[in-house]
Amino acid sequence: MSNTYDYKITDMQRDANGIVVAVTFTVTASDGTDSFTHNYFTALPKPKDSVVPYEELTKEQVIDWVKELVGTSTEEQADAELAAYKLRKEVKSGTPW
Repeated sequence: MSNTYDYKITDMQRDANGIVVAVTFTVTASDGTDSFTHNYFTALPKPKDSVVPYEELTKEQVIDWVKELVGTSTEEQADAELAAYKLRKEVKSGTPW
């Protein structure tokens, strides 16, 4: 079974003209049993096309921008973090006495 990914925008920075210049977001990888959330930050390039007014942006639009910009690298990292988390769950600690 492959992992699923949930993107959430947690903050956006905009300039004086209302153009979003950076996005803080999380990606949660889930295998159906366990999940792991990782935080990310990315700067955005200047828009090439017409600018959508800040007040009219939707979370889906911004998530699409982020996915287009970062590609699959965040999902690959989320997969690795989830795998490491699953391994840590199996580690026992303590002393024998």
